Amino acid sequence: MQSGDIERLDRILLNRLQQSFPLVSEPFRELAEEFRMESQDVIQRIKHLKARRILRQISAIFNTGALGYRSSLIAVAVPEEAIERAAKAVNAYPGVSHNYLRPAPFNMWFTIAVPPWENMETVVKNLVREAGDFPFLILPALKKYKLAMVLDMVEESEGDGLSDSRSDVTFTVSQEKSFPLTPAHIEIVRCIQEDLPVVDKPFKYWADKLNLEEENLLETLREWIRNGIIRRFAAILNHREAGFTANGMVVWMCPEDRIDDAGIKLAKFPEVSHCYYRPAYPQWPYNLYAMIHGKTIERCREIAQLLAKVIEIPEYEVLFSVREFKKVRLKLFWD
Repeated sequence: MQSGDIERLDRILLNRLQQSFPLVSEPFRELAEEFRMESQDVIQRIKHLKARRILRQISAIFNTGALGYRSSLIAVAVPEEAIERAAKAVNAYPGVSHNYLRPAPFNMWFTIAVPPWENMETVVKNLVREAGDFPFLILPALKKYKLAMVLDMVEESEGDGLSDSRSDVTFTVSQEKSFPLTPAHIEIVRCIQEDLPVVDKPFKYWADKLNLEEENLLETLREWIRNGIIRRFAAILNHREAGFTANGMVVWMCPEDRIDDAGIKLAKFPEVSHCYYRPAYPQWPYNLYAMIHGKTIERCREIAQLLAKVIEIPEYEVLFSVREFKKVRLKLFWD
């Protein structure tokens, strides 16, 4: 599906929902006033976009580090004949949310989040041992410059330049200070990480399930956003269904004294959804990572080339996903 197949008003609405969702008693009414339409029209449009699998869900997007989780990107060098068994073993762990086949030498790349009661290194070693005991790298984010999977549904130009960041929302990466969780907090987390019901008063629906007052739940959400526990409360799209069928992980060998400058520059562009500084290894010397999204592989290559010019590091690799072994929303506090 191409984003041009989606009505323009729906695309504008999707852009708005990806940035933030109104944390008020009747959010769809507030959106309707903003778009000068009836609230039921907004509700029907959202239901239609969900039915088409363009809009995956509207929910809290957490800063997992603030909740005590440790996360990392893992790269494994798996022989071709063992890839199916290895992927199955890795995917069995609930904290693995994404797992892709990419070009060798390190060809299996997965993201993992480990809860406070488990040890990251131990979990990864055990998973790789079960997968076949292959060479692997643990690549945690030493610094995060951007975490914002926000697809520009309105800009249709496929010109030679990069688009400027048009959003009024600045996606800053907060410090991951641990937040002392109570059992009541954990129940709220488990609830609000799910898809928001598309009803007139969705937060009241959740509050009733949690045995809370609606305003108390809303104020908790606002406070957690202010404190960086929730990165944002917003819509998440199925990027392929939204027309962004290509993506690549671009990696650079960046001098340490230039890493912050380069990371900040890369984070400014909406084509970049994630940007990290990660450790380098002798067998894998790359330390600056940027995930880019486009409507074609050719467009992704153009974006990577232009980003390389922006940060003035001409040598880079674009690791396209050859196959998707797993892609799900991470569910926190599964145990």
